[in-house]
Amino acid sequence: MTKSFVPTGKLSAKRREFKSIIADIRYAVFSVVRFRPDASGKFQTTALGSGFFVGPKIFVTCWHVIDDPRNAHQNGDKYALVNNLDGTHTIVYDITGGVGTDIHLYPDLDFAIIVCHAANAQQAYIPIGYAHAPVGAEIGVAGYPLAIFSVDASGNADVKGLVYRIAKGVATAVYPINLDCGDGHPLKDVPVIEVNFFFVPGNSGGPIFDAETGRAFAYVKGMQTPKINEFLDTAAPVTQQQLPAGMSHQYIAGIRAVYSIGLMLDRVRPELEKFGVQL
Repeated sequence: MTKSFVPTGKLSAKRREFKSIIADIRYAVFSVVRFRPDASGKFQTTALGSGFFVGPKIFVTCWHVIDDPRNAHQNGDKYALVNNLDGTHTIVYDITGGVGTDIHLYPDLDFAIIVCHAANAQQAYIPIGYAHAPVGAEIGVAGYPLAIFSVDASGNADVKGLVYRIAKGVATAVYPINLDCGDGHPLKDVPVIEVNFFFVPGNSGGPIFDAETGRAFAYVKGMQTPKINEFLDTAAPVTQQQLPAGMSHQYIAGIRAVYSIGLMLDRVRPELEKFGVQL
């Protein structure tokens, strides 16, 4: 029986097929899972977002994945990094130190560094770069959006709802922007990469990488949806018959331009280098 290749250490940045890159990156991308104690002493689990290893023990994600004011970190919260390799097999790393010890938050950069002592020296990690991708370059993203994670009665991780998802497209634009997501830490004149496919909840913190080499140069922030037009529309006749009494069959519809954006790793280079992360 042929054994499957399991990548270890720093992943290759040689040009190769996209499917080969994705197969390798799968071992370096994890979901960030929170364990919050409830009144009964048990833990409620929540998959917060994605992230990736940039060194054998150094993992990065967004600050808002850990401590968004709308879902903020609380005393007693514990965290783990969890992936889903094939629907059955998983890697789970408990983060032994909490916020301020092994979880380092940079809200003004929307960035977080997690030191994962549980990972071994052979943990796969993604090569990084600090150069901006040119407009039109093919890029990929990987992560665990829309993730559901639970632990069964025996304490085993159930990863069926933790689905590894990837996407591929082109960089539609690279430009500076003032970005206020309502989290209390607006980003000013920050360079972003824009793509024309959707980042959905749970993608945040995942890698944005060169589709030919797998080298990561940015991480997922989210998306912006500016309204470009609106008009008066009318519900279809069948829908009109189903409307509650007193509700109008006419409504204002909006047209929005939807673009997903990522934040460049060169912005956080000083923070990464403090933890020994090198090109």
